[in-house]
Amino acid sequence: MKIGNKGGVRNIPELLAPAGTVEAFHAALEAGADAIYISPQILNARAYGKNFSIKQIASLTETARGKGVKTFIALNSVMKEREIADCVRLLAQLEEIGVDALIVQDLGIARIARLYFPSLRLHASTLMTIHNSLGVKTCESLGFSRVVLARELTLQEIGQIVRKSNLEIEIFVHGAMCFSVSGLCRFSSFYGGKSSTRGRCVQPCRRQYRWDNKYGTFFSMDDLCAIDLLKDIARIGVTSLKIEGRLKPANYIYHVVKAYRMALDHLKDEDPAKYESALDELKKAMGRPTTKGFFLGTNRKDLVSPTRTANTGIFLSKIDSYRNGILNLSSECDIDPGDRIRIVIKKLDKQIATRVKSVQGPGQITIPPNSVARELESRLKGALLFKTDSGQSGKDLEFQSKAPGIKTDSFEKIMEQAEIKAKNVLLKLQPKKGKTGQVSKKDQEFEIAIFLSEPWALKDFLKSRLASCFILPLTRKNLSGISRLKGKELRKKRIIWHLPPLSFGRQEENLLELYQRAKAMGFSEFQASNLGHLSLNQHRVKMTSSFELNLLNSQALRAIRELGVVMPQFSIETDMENLESALAHVPFKVSLTAYGFIPLFTTRVKHSSYNPKKMVESLKGERFHWKHDGQIGYLYPSAPVSFLEMGQHLAQLGVSRFIIDLRFLPSKNKRLPRLPSSRKTLKNRFRGRNFNLKGKLH
Repeated sequence: MKIGNKGGVRNIPELLAPAGTVEAFHAALEAGADAIYISPQILNARAYGKNFSIKQIASLTETARGKGVKTFIALNSVMKEREIADCVRLLAQLEEIGVDALIVQDLGIARIARLYFPSLRLHASTLMTIHNSLGVKTCESLGFSRVVLARELTLQEIGQIVRKSNLEIEIFVHGAMCFSVSGLCRFSSFYGGKSSTRGRCVQPCRRQYRWDNKYGTFFSMDDLCAIDLLKDIARIGVTSLKIEGRLKPANYIYHVVKAYRMALDHLKDEDPAKYESALDELKKAMGRPTTKGFFLGTNRKDLVSPTRTANTGIFLSKIDSYRNGILNLSSECDIDPGDRIRIVIKKLDKQIATRVKSVQGPGQITIPPNSVARELESRLKGALLFKTDSGQSGKDLEFQSKAPGIKTDSFEKIMEQAEIKAKNVLLKLQPKKGKTGQVSKKDQEFEIAIFLSEPWALKDFLKSRLASCFILPLTRKNLSGISRLKGKELRKKRIIWHLPPLSFGRQEENLLELYQRAKAMGFSEFQASNLGHLSLNQHRVKMTSSFELNLLNSQALRAIRELGVVMPQFSIETDMENLESALAHVPFKVSLTAYGFIPLFTTRVKHSSYNPKKMVESLKGERFHWKHDGQIGYLYPSAPVSFLEMGQHLAQLGVSRFIIDLRFLPSKNKRLPRLPSSRKTLKNRFRGRNFNLKGKLH
């Protein structure tokens, strides 16, 4: 859609809406979405949603196509090895249905789709952590048509990426935000194996914590709302504006999509009245307090609100008392029978969602008695009451399909063709007869790499026979420091330069400069922690990878090898069953971080209440360290991860390099631990949690 040059806006971006139910899908259609993204029942990053059967996807895709609306499929979970066969069948079905695009995070899914289902259009999920032009360039080489950028970017940074990009660029403009940069959160996985990269996040960022003798929701982000910035965003030239909300009800989807539709149409016809109507429409969607996110800069004070509750809805009143389903409120409020409400008990960090059964009079309502657990009945005094949805709007907005959907015989034919195609692909993916893919016995002896924060620390390890190589962060200070170290011992040891996982804006240019400088100094080994690093010139360069790339299956390992990585690193979130299964299908060496304090949150958020000198503590007693390097903040658990007690077994599986990461030891550890004289005693020197390795990654 093109409009005049007034205001510098040339094109109206696509409006991309979420849908987690059939009702929400039709709500988005009715509200004016240009495209809708939905999830299948497997391999999506909203595993706790209702999601859609393959027949529903076929029917809804046909309905949307009849209205000129595109359907995108969010296949954006990282994939375990045992899920590959189901993934192949699903890809075959989606190709036969003719969906308009797949939103993908996992490199293995992308590889299978690119090689065997070439008509499927690929969009790179925000979980791939693409945040600069280097990342977009790598996605282009992987066959993606569009990139969904990280949500931590400023408008200026987005504009720079768009100008350098040959791909379509999509950004989030509305909805819930994550405290950690997407793809780099391991909090939910660390405590129970429910990974955010697999759509099973239990939202630890929304909980209360104690920090510096204060209680608050320090990591709970306010909701993104960029409706006031649409003209500036349109000038940049992004292709698509995305609304978050696959877990939201149909009424919420309808009001938000309609509001953005009206606002975008205002950009086209310059009608101020329509823009004001859009703002009124948006108020009907009851969410959290809003923020403009990082669009206007990184030092925003409205990104988090530690003193507020983390729930959605409009605050109504405090609760004076509760008995037998009757709530007595501290003040009168606008509430009707059928309204959805949420009761928040801040001291217990508990929430109760229910409906208003009746309104007895000013300041008194009834709810279903079974809504409140018995042990909580006496704790409701002083709790907070929020309205999360209107019962009246629920009656008015009943979204049902008026289209006939796909015919049964047509659907059965699609499934038959897809099954034939899937069987052929699965035969091609099987290892050749007589070859298991495992590395040979002679290669099962592992090497030790020590990851240090600064070159000065090398002196304590250079004489060790256990360490065969060292990893250092690629910084200007470290390059200068390494050039001042002398001696034969240093020359005998290999130095691998770790490229930072986040390089926003001008940091990207700085990274390129340091990379070229390191090569000019004679260094030839680098460790990639973001897909963008793989688009660097690799002539005479040996590239390995770090756990930030979330490689969880054999197809993902093969995909990154095809991009020039000589030794990929397996995901640190894996369980043993998945690791064994995946490594049985690869004939090359892999590495694994076997010890270290692993960041649970990696964020661009800054706040005055974040005190690195004080420990963070959850209501369950879990303790954490906070560090900030001036640009990025990290939250670390008080206990390290260690896989070294299983070292011999892991080596037999094909893990050829164990990385001992000593960068982020707690501040009380003033001296780095010494390496023992024997590998047999490594596990005793470096103890820690097993993460999911002895448990289960769900």
